[in-house]
Amino acid sequence: MKIKVARCAGFCFGVKRAINIVEGALRGLKDGEKIYSLGALIHNPQVVEELFKKGLRVAARPEKIKSGTVIISSHGAPAEVLEEIKKKKVQLIDATCPFVKYAQNIVRKLKKDGYRIIIVGDSAHPEVRALNSIAGKSKRSKKLGIISQTTQSKVNYIKEIQKILNKDFSEVKIFNTICSDTSKRQSATRGLLKDCDLMIVIGGKNSANTKRLWQICKESGVDSFHIETEPELKKGWFKGKSCIGITSGASTPDSMVKKIIERIRRF
Repeated sequence: MKIKVARCAGFCFGVKRAINIVEGALRGLKDGEKIYSLGALIHNPQVVEELFKKGLRVAARPEKIKSGTVIISSHGAPAEVLEEIKKKKVQLIDATCPFVKYAQNIVRKLKKDGYRIIIVGDSAHPEVRALNSIAGKSKRSKKLGIISQTTQSKVNYIKEIQKILNKDFSEVKIFNTICSDTSKRQSATRGLLKDCDLMIVIGGKNSANTKRLWQICKESGVDSFHIETEPELKKGWFKGKSCIGITSGASTPDSMVKKIIERIRRF
C-alpha cells in the first residue's frame, strides 16, 4: 500500500505568521497579564488547545475582555468590533492574514467608488463577517464589485460569478481574492485523486478550507474521510486499498500529518 502526501500539507503562511505573533506575545507575558484572541486564532482545535496551555485565552466577544492584550485572529474582525476594542484600555495586536487584509482593502476601495459589493463565501465565517462589516449596507448601484472569501474553491467562485453576470448591471469588477495557498492545496489534492483510491483529509471540522478539500475529494467519487486526529482512523477504511492520498487544511500542523501517516503504516 502506497501513501502519497500532497505537496502543500502543513501550515500555510498566514497561519504560521499568526502563531508566531501569538507565541512571541506569550513569551513576553508578565505575571498577572492576560492575552486573549478574539475568537479562535485559527480553525484547528488541537493547535488552539496547545496555545491555551501556553497562556492564550479565547474571548468570543470584546465585552468579555477588561484588560490585557487582544489579538485579532487570522480571519480578521468586524469593523465595529475593532472600534469597541480600541475604546478599551488594552493592547491590540493584529494577526489578520495578509491575504485577508488584501481582500479587505479591495472592499474599502469598492465602497469608496460607489460599487455594490458582492462577497462569495460562507456568510457565517468570521472572515466574511469582517468583509461584510467593511462593505456596510449594499448600495443600490448597477456597478458591481465581486470578491471571494480567500478559502473558496475557484470552481465554485466561477459558478457564482456566472450567476451574477446574468443579472442587470452597467459595470462589473471581479477580483481573484482566493489565497494562492488555497488554490495550490486544491490543485495538489486533485492531483492525488488521479492515483489514489482512498483520501484522508486532515484538519479542523470548523475549517472552511479543509471542508473545501474534503468536498473536492467526495465529488470525485474516491472514498474520502475528513479527520482531525489519528485516533479517528479506522483500520477497515484501508482494506483492499492500494494507494492512500493525504491532504491537509492550512491550519493543520506538520506534526499531525506525520502522526496520521505513522498510524496508517501501523495498520
